[in-house]
Amino acid sequence: MAKDKKSTFPGSIRENEEAVKAEAKKVSTKIEAAFGKFAKKMRERADTAKSKMNETRKPEKRAVLLKRYELYADAATHLEERLSHDKD
Repeated sequence: MAKDKKSTFPGSIRENEEAVKAEAKKVSTKIEAAFGKFAKKMRERADTAKSKMNETRKPEKRAVLLKRYELYADAATHLEERLSHDKD
């Protein structure tokens, strides 16, 4: 009689728990680094829009730059909050 197999992969998750944990940590670290890099980029773009807005006198252009600033700043804040939650 053939043995019943639960999985076609050798070993189970329990048997490979250390390898699974190591891989999860490795991938999580890469994701956190990407979030941090992207948050920094969004913050820089927000700062650029704000400085341009402060230099512009035309109301229409100021309104566009203000909205751009708000969107980039909100995106950066969201990413930064996500990073702070992951550290807890």
